[in-house]
Amino acid sequence: MVRQDDFEIRFPPQLGEDREFLRERVRYLFIGGWVGVFASISMSIIEFPRIGLIRIFPALLFAVVAPVLLLQLHRHREDYRRILTRFSALIFVQQVMGSLMTFNEVLMLLWYPVFPLTYFFLLEYHQALRWNTSALVIIILGYYLFPVLNGIPAVPFSEFLSAVLAYAVSVALAGYHYRLVHLYQTRLKKEALFDNLTGALLRKAGLSELTRRMAQTDRRPDVPLFVALFDIDDFKRINDQDGHQSGDRVLAAVAEATRRTIRKGDTFIRLGGEEFLLVFSGNSFDQVRSLAENLRQRIEKEIQLSDGSGVTVSIGLTQYKIGESLSELLHRSDQLMYDAKASGKNQVCWQEPRTGPLIPAILPETDLPFPS
Repeated sequence: MVRQDDFEIRFPPQLGEDREFLRERVRYLFIGGWVGVFASISMSIIEFPRIGLIRIFPALLFAVVAPVLLLQLHRHREDYRRILTRFSALIFVQQVMGSLMTFNEVLMLLWYPVFPLTYFFLLEYHQALRWNTSALVIIILGYYLFPVLNGIPAVPFSEFLSAVLAYAVSVALAGYHYRLVHLYQTRLKKEALFDNLTGALLRKAGLSELTRRMAQTDRRPDVPLFVALFDIDDFKRINDQDGHQSGDRVLAAVAEATRRTIRKGDTFIRLGGEEFLLVFSGNSFDQVRSLAENLRQRIEKEIQLSDGSGVTVSIGLTQYKIGESLSELLHRSDQLMYDAKASGKNQVCWQEPRTGPLIPAILPETDLPFPS
């Protein structure tokens, strides 16, 4: 297997997600979560003699539920995104209950500017905006319902308005900051992950994604994983005949044909030069084999050189074997691709899934329909 540290195995990052950032984020959640539990318990003990059990229930709720979520995060770290959403839901429920139970306490208003920051820390930018907007609407509604439900007046309107404005300012400032960070990260991610010419994932990012998919298949062997490595035939001749600009146009055209052939969820990687890799999961071998043949046919029919000849590719297709390394998987697909070239080029060469020695087979040419 490809070596990974315990963090990377238990916290599988999404494509383009920085592992160090993710590691620090989770560590901070553990620290902040336990500090919040301690603060909630302390506040409940201090306030209980004065305001009673019902009124301190929102604080007690966090003290009870947060340790459960932290334990889930420790045991099921691969689900950390859902656990972050549960933390947000817990805070949201606290806000709702606090709005209905404790609106006669000025101290409660002091927490309002803090809540927006927690949502932006826990959630994706647009999610955080939606959750904050919903919370603010409920807080305003809760202020007017509080006297009806509790039989006592809420804090003066001027104090409540100050707290709401502080909440709104906190949302605006945090939202603006995270928006800028989001845009900057998106631009950097695009430059770091994707090839400008073809739009395919670059080698490092693509192989990282393949490694992640291999780990998923190790956990779920019932969901097969396939790779198809393909190379443009006689690409040097294309460059020599029509120039490097023509070669770049061919690369871009092959990439466009590939994107129109593969489906959502498939991964398209440029390994380097004129060599590409496709990653498929959750399909049958026959489906993937037909898709590879569709791609071969489409490139040959749609991309023409200056002399009228078509561009062709040689494809090596194989299935990931549970427990093998990335280098072993790539070596097998690479060998199959070279077998296709040795057999006359412009062919798909495959290894039957989960069967004996590496003896490639040539897919006979068929007039398969292109996917719509």
